[in-house]
Amino acid sequence: MRYYELLYIVNPNLEDERVNTIIDEIGNEVGKYKASIINHYLWGKKRLAYPINNNKYGIYLLLQFSAEQFDFLKDFERFLILDKSVIRHQLVRLDEEPAKVENVESIVDDKDILKDEDSEIPNDDTKIDLKDTEDTENVSDANDTVETKEEESTVDAENVEVE
Repeated sequence: MRYYELLYIVNPNLEDERVNTIIDEIGNEVGKYKASIINHYLWGKKRLAYPINNNKYGIYLLLQFSAEQFDFLKDFERFLILDKSVIRHQLVRLDEEPAKVENVESIVDDKDILKDEDSEIPNDDTKIDLKDTEDTENVSDANDTVETKEEESTVDAENVEVE
């Protein structure tokens, strides 16, 4: 028996009903090839590492299944590529059987989803750390000190030449 894990990302602009339909479609596709589903659950909406099809976010889903044969994987991956709702996927073979997860709740962190994605202006809720501004002032003071030391060394060099 071989165990596989499929992590796929769905378009974030889809409604919950459409996401549930996609989960069912992919589950049925795996079932067509006589594979048994171990886990199939929603991770939630997360920020992507880089934009995909002009999307900054994606809905992550995880599917773990087992199968006796592996010859269907090419056809299954072709199905995922042709499905326009799935923007990325990764299929991996697991070394051992994954644990069955009974109750999975979608956890979406507020940190993952920004309120104003395109806005560069900080919200009123954001706090400015004054320590950062003090450090930049100290750096500028250090630069001034370096410049005055360089001026003193040139003056000393002129005095040495005159003597």
